[in-house]
Amino acid sequence: MSSTGRKRARSTERRIRLHFLGAARTVTGSLHLFEYSDNGRTVRFFIDAGLNQESPGQNFQNRLPAGVKASDLSFGIFTHAHIDHTGFFPRLIKDGFKGVVYATHATRDLTAILLPDSGFLQEQDAKRVNARNDRQQAARAANPKTPAAKAKKKPSRHAAAPAPKAPVAVRRVEPLYTEAEGKSAIQRIVGVDYDKPLNLAEGVVATFSHASHLLGAAVVSLEIGTGSKKRRIVFTGDLGRPGMPIIKNLAPVKQADYLISEGTYGDKLHERRDRQTAFAEVIRQAYERAKRPDGKFGHGVIVIPAFAVGRVQSVLFDLRQLMLSKRIPQMPVVVDSPMAIKATEVFRKHADLYNPEAQRLSLSGDLFTTPEYAEVQDWKQSVKLDEPTNKPTIVVGSSGMASGGRIMRHLQNRLPGKNNTIVFIGYQGMGTLGRQLVTPEVRDVRVAGKPVRVRATVTYLKDYSGHADYEDILRWMSAFQRKPSKMFLVHGEPESLEALKTRIEGRLHTNVTIPKCREYVDLD
Repeated sequence: MSSTGRKRARSTERRIRLHFLGAARTVTGSLHLFEYSDNGRTVRFFIDAGLNQESPGQNFQNRLPAGVKASDLSFGIFTHAHIDHTGFFPRLIKDGFKGVVYATHATRDLTAILLPDSGFLQEQDAKRVNARNDRQQAARAANPKTPAAKAKKKPSRHAAAPAPKAPVAVRRVEPLYTEAEGKSAIQRIVGVDYDKPLNLAEGVVATFSHASHLLGAAVVSLEIGTGSKKRRIVFTGDLGRPGMPIIKNLAPVKQADYLISEGTYGDKLHERRDRQTAFAEVIRQAYERAKRPDGKFGHGVIVIPAFAVGRVQSVLFDLRQLMLSKRIPQMPVVVDSPMAIKATEVFRKHADLYNPEAQRLSLSGDLFTTPEYAEVQDWKQSVKLDEPTNKPTIVVGSSGMASGGRIMRHLQNRLPGKNNTIVFIGYQGMGTLGRQLVTPEVRDVRVAGKPVRVRATVTYLKDYSGHADYEDILRWMSAFQRKPSKMFLVHGEPESLEALKTRIEGRLHTNVTIPKCREYVDLD
């Protein structure tokens, strides 16, 4: 492994250099830069450009290698639409990137939802910081500290009064990018097909194959170079687990000289059980509680916080199938998330990406519409959902970790009711309200700054995880007919990556490296 401090190779040398600029020994902020030099010409391009969501301040710093500017990048590639893989892209454009990004058609459609929303959140964050700074400045101005007198001698009445000190100006915080800039960035994304080699530059060919993790997600296989010096480099993005709802399974890749793989679940195994059976049991028990009306709250409500893109659609798919097969009682299902509603439209648009089961089921009706189904766009309609109900109802909303959005108000109103159920269906990050609520014996939380008593039943289902576990990853890696001579593990916590490295080296006998952020390697 080389370091960024070493002298750069001359541009006349043939070289494939890979920089690890994000998601190195962490699970967020994916950013990888390739430099391909040959015959005095250098092509620079990136794979993924995600927001660092654990350390947001790093997004305002220069994330590119020393001596490389955004305007030096020829093009980019997105593996999938999640913000930790795409959310830094509008900032690269602001910093001078002039090219386009290649992604599957479904990824382009999903980023058209996610990037403007990310820009809106960036603006809101900047407004909050500026408002706080303004309040602090006003408080200092109203209560100035009186400096101690330096001299005991009484000043002459003829002495000039000291000039008042000018107030110190508070620096205004600017958003990383705006909602409008997020929306504009979509025009720079070019949709491409799966399994069709694409010439991106002289000596650079990319092929996208199904990654399963999310609608439109892809494993990217790069052929860089020509003749006997051509190298095949495979980049996984995020890998999905077998049997994901709706979307196709992870496709095998047959050949690689080098592999850059995610290792998010490198030390974990998913429970091997039928997802719908587990979900049905939770919903049946919740329905029994909800049948008993409460004098203040009416019948119970089943609140399902879920990520708007991917998880909401999986939940709706399963609810429909379970109700139609009478494995759970029929009851109203309300989706209260404008983003989730838009994302569901993208899923409907790309039915060609469904797995065989979903394609078969789609012949008998929309995959996401239950017998009593409603979508809530208007805020006032959302507020009405917290009124007493006359029968058990399911409310599906975002965010999946209960870290913002309309779901927060629903939790505030439904957590105190004993006949209500909160069903979390995915990973709950440290420090989130979701993590607090899934912790056993928690009885008091703060929701939007207000104390709330927890009397509702809180259930945690891990069956909807979109990440492959270590056995899934090893099984996929074992399918290479030409095995990579070296692997690099990214997008995972250090302990997960170390555990996966040990398993790969022990089972597949392949050299594995876990790079640090801002390191680079020359692939020869």
